[in-house]
Amino acid sequence: MKADQSHKDHQAVDNHSKSFFSGGTFRWGKSQDQIRTELLHKIADAPIVRRLPVARLSIAATIIVLAAVTSFLRFYSTTITVPAGKHQTAMLPDGSQVELNAESELTYYPLWWTFQRTLKFEGEGFFKVEKGKTFSVSSALGTTQVLGTSFNIFSREEVYRVTCVTGKVRVGNSPDNQVILLPNHQAEILENGQIRLNKQVDLTTEITWKNNIFLFTATPIRQVFKEIERQYAVTIELEANTHDLYTGNFNRTSKIEEVLSFVCPAAGLKFEKKSANVYLIRNAWE
Repeated sequence: MKADQSHKDHQAVDNHSKSFFSGGTFRWGKSQDQIRTELLHKIADAPIVRRLPVARLSIAATIIVLAAVTSFLRFYSTTITVPAGKHQTAMLPDGSQVELNAESELTYYPLWWTFQRTLKFEGEGFFKVEKGKTFSVSSALGTTQVLGTSFNIFSREEVYRVTCVTGKVRVGNSPDNQVILLPNHQAEILENGQIRLNKQVDLTTEITWKNNIFLFTATPIRQVFKEIERQYAVTIELEANTHDLYTGNFNRTSKIEEVLSFVCPAAGLKFEKKSANVYLIRNAWE
């Protein structure tokens, strides 16, 4: 009896399900037209990646190219390096020239020279500048701006010295610390940053190096040996502890042994040749 009743109940549920899925309808909250309309509105309101007009892209590309070209023109440089034992003359784009002493280096910007005549320099050089609006020489310890035509710069280690030969130049290490030099004037920037001005300098002493003659007046002997090293491309080992000052000269056309033979005795020193390019300096009594 129970089995028959259970079978009847299942059959009734099955008949009800068939009736629901076959004859019934699902009721959605929105009609198909409403759904389609809303989707179209959403598509219309969606953000669109807009393409820049061709003209605007062309302008942007031109600006980028101009910036790249300007940067190249501005920073393209030429460097002239003079080794020990050599002298060299450098010709600049405007016809200005620089006579470079041994162990000197000059860097300038040839493609930008028309707009700004600036260069970097270390060592010693004699500058003969053509007329123009600006001409600036930057070194580690100071800057020289040309207001005239010719001058000599000595920029080595802790020494920065500028000698005006003709015209006038401005020398300084900051906008608030500058002097203007006239012919026969010399400015030296000291270790404390101050400028020492000499208005009665002997030009012969400063520029005879161009003729291979090196003059010294009360110059520390160590600086004299440094100059000998530069001019002859040798190494001088100084074992003597001397602070003597040297007054004299030497000619670069002489052999180095000849130069040392009259420089050393003046300071109570002697030399010996250790190898092809190395000389040892000792006290004479040792």
